[in-house]
Amino acid sequence: MAATKTYRPIALFVLTCLLILVGCKNEPAKKTPEQIFEECASGVVLIYCEYYYSLTLPTGQTMYMAGLGDDGELVHLTADVNAIKQNTNRQFGTGFFIDSKGDIMTNRHVVDISLDEFDAQEKIAASLRRERQTYLDSMDMARQAYTKLKAKKAECYSLDFLGNVYVTNQEMLQKINTAMAAVEEWYEGWRNLCNFISANSNPRAIKVRTYSKIGIAYNETYVDDFDDFLGENACVVRKISKCENADLAIIQLKNKRTPESAYVFDVSGMVVREKESKSFGEWFNQVSFGEATTEESEAEDLKIDQQLYMIGYNHGIAIAQTREGIKAQMTSGKITQLPDGERLLYSIPTMQGSSGSPVLDADGTLRGVNFAKATLNDDFNFGIPMNLIKNFLKE
Repeated sequence: MAATKTYRPIALFVLTCLLILVGCKNEPAKKTPEQIFEECASGVVLIYCEYYYSLTLPTGQTMYMAGLGDDGELVHLTADVNAIKQNTNRQFGTGFFIDSKGDIMTNRHVVDISLDEFDAQEKIAASLRRERQTYLDSMDMARQAYTKLKAKKAECYSLDFLGNVYVTNQEMLQKINTAMAAVEEWYEGWRNLCNFISANSNPRAIKVRTYSKIGIAYNETYVDDFDDFLGENACVVRKISKCENADLAIIQLKNKRTPESAYVFDVSGMVVREKESKSFGEWFNQVSFGEATTEESEAEDLKIDQQLYMIGYNHGIAIAQTREGIKAQMTSGKITQLPDGERLLYSIPTMQGSSGSPVLDADGTLRGVNFAKATLNDDFNFGIPMNLIKNFLKE
């Protein structure tokens, strides 16, 4: 009897402790912004893209341009391929690794710089017509230059006392002949161009081709030249979204290997949470040994005023460059409009170069991809939500 009385307080004590332990759920600790950045920044890369275009006319003449201006004018039009390579377009964006095969997600407009062929042909033909007088003037300048070179060439010859012609300055003669050949080539090019314009040829006969190079740089690495992006970090465009409202693309490292040190973002839209103990064994292991089981579940719907973070390269290399190499930036804001399945609207401030940045919640879960400012002069920005990202990956 005495033994029973002795064990009763102990049993009550143990039962009380167990009830307390059951009532205490192990809520996962919230990550700080510093922890999110430290964990994810290695997987966010600075994307560099350089490009130009070639125009092949029905005359067989090939010309080059950097692009089309807002007014439809041809930017840096030239017949010299080396000249256009000195005036190539350059732009920056942000991307992030999504698997171990070197795949990087970003915005379509960061890496897809191809022109709408029909629209480009019309604008090119119209611009050429507007500039016809300029080309005629160029022909006239070429004629004048040729005449002067021809006169200068005559100075390289002389007559001996028998009336025989001989060269007095072979080096100068060779330079003049080279210059005259170049002027003749320029003149013929402008003449063919003017003939094409005068004939009012079909714009559809103009062939437009895009030349581009894409590469990346990693957070906390040194970049001294554009070639640093295009060496071992060169990429190819692997996939472009076909959906108009999903500004998404995937580029891939040419070696098809994500660095082991780079963080890989989960693009499944799922999160790992602690599973509730449904059996005595699970409960006992969790209480006794801290062995909590986990399960995957859909991320909760975003809510008004919910905190979001973005890791990216605002303003490209200009701000990223530091004494310790390039560094990504982390900016934050809140949901300002309930998502409609087509876009997120948040108050995260951005600059050009942040396109393609991952947008994360307070747990570090991917919730979208940044792609555009709401207007040019505010800090409201749009992101592509997870449902469109998952649809894109299924395309």
